[in-house]
Amino acid sequence: MSSPSSDEWITTSTVLQRLTDFTDRSAWERLTERFSRPVQAFAKKQGLAESECEDVAQETLLAFAEAYRRGEYDPDKGRLSSWIFGIAWRRIDHARRKRKQRDEHEEGGFESRLHPGVDGPPAQSAEWQELWERSILEHCLRQVRKEFEPATFRAFEMLVLEHHSIEAAEKELAMTRNALSIAKHRVSTRLRELVRECDEVRP
Repeated sequence: MSSPSSDEWITTSTVLQRLTDFTDRSAWERLTERFSRPVQAFAKKQGLAESECEDVAQETLLAFAEAYRRGEYDPDKGRLSSWIFGIAWRRIDHARRKRKQRDEHEEGGFESRLHPGVDGPPAQSAEWQELWERSILEHCLRQVRKEFEPATFRAFEMLVLEHHSIEAAEKELAMTRNALSIAKHRVSTRLRELVRECDEVRP
């Protein structure tokens, strides 16, 4: 199967569908590109070292991919972020135990299946969700920047992300208020679409 270019946008639903093809390396690359960052950031907040965070992210997504291929992930029973969080929390706990037991060589087996008990502590769950949403937004912003002319994206950036006045945007970009409004609407609409396609999984 041919690999999509790095600039080609594909939905998370499509990424997961491609995971069932073991020869499609691009599916795994897309999965890690899209979701390793929030896992690493979350693991770091739980006190793990950089190398441990990288291992946790790799192991978390590999466990999810294996479970998905076994048909265990059902989007009707939980959001993708919740499922990945459950696995990540277990992997973090495993990394902590591994650190404590390193001298005893008692790592033991680790169950990568998603059921039962994929939930983590509520406080950490809220922290995870914040990191997840931020990572998804940053990923989609990088994509939407590629899809629009620089001036169009800059108009959105000034008005929405940087909270400049419309007068400042008019002056910097030499655009009319109507043109700025259209640019803001177009980019905002596309960004919402990308976030939905990145965060949601459809059958």
